[in-house]
Amino acid sequence: MEEFLLQYWPLLIPIVLIEMALKIYALVDLLRREHVAGGKKWLWVIVILGINLLGSVIYLVFGRKE
Repeated sequence: MEEFLLQYWPLLIPIVLIEMALKIYALVDLLRREHVAGGKKWLWVIVILGINLLGSVIYLVFGRKE
């Protein structure tokens, strides 16, 4: 297991950083909006934080209400 982590560490770091940046961006965007699709911000917080990587993308594509 340790060899696996050492071998793939350079690939995992950018993925983790991108995921964290997307989550932060999506949460900030969510908090700044008055209205979101579905009308429930708490539900979008669960989606953003609960679904790894895709949760943020799902919110940014479907949750933003212009």
